[in-house]
Amino acid sequence: MLKAQRNISPSQEKPKLLEVRNFSLCVSENFRLTDITFTLHANEILAIVGESGSGKSLLAQSILGLYGHIPKDRIFFNKEDLGALDKRAWCALRGKHIAYIPQDPLSALNPVQKIGTQILETFMLHNPKASRALCKQRLSEVLQSVGLDESFASRYPHTLSGGQRQRALIAMSIINNPQILICDEPTTALDILIQKQILELLATLANKSAIVLITHDLGAVAQIADRIMVMQCGKIIESNTTQEIFSNARESYTKELLDALDFSTLVPKAYEDSEVLFMQDFSSIAFRRKFWRNVPVCITHNVNLRLHKGEILGIAGESGSGKSSLGLAIVRLMAHRGEIRFFGKDVRDFGKEEYFSLCAKLGVIFQDPFASLNPRMRVGDSIAEGIAYHYGHTQSTQGVYEALESVGLDESFASRYPHTLSGGQRQRVCIARALALKPSILLLDEPTSALDKSTQKQILELLVRLQKDLDMSLIFITHDLDILRFLSHTLIVLKDGYVQESGASKEVFAMPKSAYFRNLLATHFWQDLG
Repeated sequence: MLKAQRNISPSQEKPKLLEVRNFSLCVSENFRLTDITFTLHANEILAIVGESGSGKSLLAQSILGLYGHIPKDRIFFNKEDLGALDKRAWCALRGKHIAYIPQDPLSALNPVQKIGTQILETFMLHNPKASRALCKQRLSEVLQSVGLDESFASRYPHTLSGGQRQRALIAMSIINNPQILICDEPTTALDILIQKQILELLATLANKSAIVLITHDLGAVAQIADRIMVMQCGKIIESNTTQEIFSNARESYTKELLDALDFSTLVPKAYEDSEVLFMQDFSSIAFRRKFWRNVPVCITHNVNLRLHKGEILGIAGESGSGKSSLGLAIVRLMAHRGEIRFFGKDVRDFGKEEYFSLCAKLGVIFQDPFASLNPRMRVGDSIAEGIAYHYGHTQSTQGVYEALESVGLDESFASRYPHTLSGGQRQRVCIARALALKPSILLLDEPTSALDKSTQKQILELLVRLQKDLDMSLIFITHDLDILRFLSHTLIVLKDGYVQESGASKEVFAMPKSAYFRNLLATHFWQDLG
């Protein structure tokens, strides 16, 4: 457990840093907080959990006064009433005494400024008279404390991995040694090895600061948090120690959140013998610009696999292992080398009409449901686009309604825009768009990584139902081993573009052959947390 890294003493002996008393806030009819009351002690990690839209991030930003004026006698920091602060006092507080790590590190960092410049900006704002030597020394210290060397100071955000960007944000937040660190979904969409590194870093930081951890990852919460606060519809419905929440939850909603961790109910239909995809010595190819020409570079190397009708193939591995590149090459969205056959026929032997028909049989659901839908197109138009292209406009309207119905959405969603939908609803729309052409093979690239656990399980249950009803073959790319353990029939594990494990999922999980996959299994927070 990561708690072993910390110097934990009873919370009664620690001073109160933050106290919230009956705080309410109404931003809009569906965006409000009601009677929020809790305390945060020094060196404590308080986890705030709940589904998307429950008010977790709204509460965190409200503590920092980012949603208008705070009423008096509601929020206290070090016994000081935050409702009495003026604008100058708020500027002195934010970033120095209470720091905030936003949810998406890529959008939170300025793409045209170097990492070192952005980290020092916070330090110089609160220490305007600091010398150049002191700034350089402090930058070096804070980078080292988050596990980055000094060379990262001169790099731009787009050159960093997801975990490195998250570390850079943490460095920016702790450079002034804040007493409270608010972390908004710090491990979302990161692979399990990077997740563990970030959680280990937060556990170390908790020896100096109190931490408010906002997350829907209850596996991470069990490892690191001292107390858990459960939110629903802007209210705190349950608050207790981590051990009590996991072993003796009182509220039915909390029990539902814990039940959403159990993927053992996902039982896909057994697949048939007929082969729909065959690959031998298959490599995905990217092109890198070198001087005046494009140079081909192998991303994945010599992959061999067979996919049968109704089979669910899982592709696992850490970030940068080549999972997405392999998937995109399979569905012809990326160049490749080697042999690949669809429905028994080599793709090189397909004529123009056959290839056009093949494209309709290959469906893709991309990783980010927010970015994969055109914000200017209505849901119905996005779904109808593919139907009209392959089958004509006459079938598009009925096809849209059938696709929406198949994923549990009514016809009214056809006239809505993506920004009016929740994360789970957007992902259902993406699935409906892919299913509209009735594909035989469906590629899913991290389809649940950005969703909370309850929504995640709903999407997975939907996919299992569709696999049973339509006899589709699924290629499921994810870093979540919990899902693959129960959902996939067969499994491929990649590292640096090479296959480390391949075979029936039960056998691969029971008797891993590679040291790499054994390390992944040891690292993962399995959800038998009781």
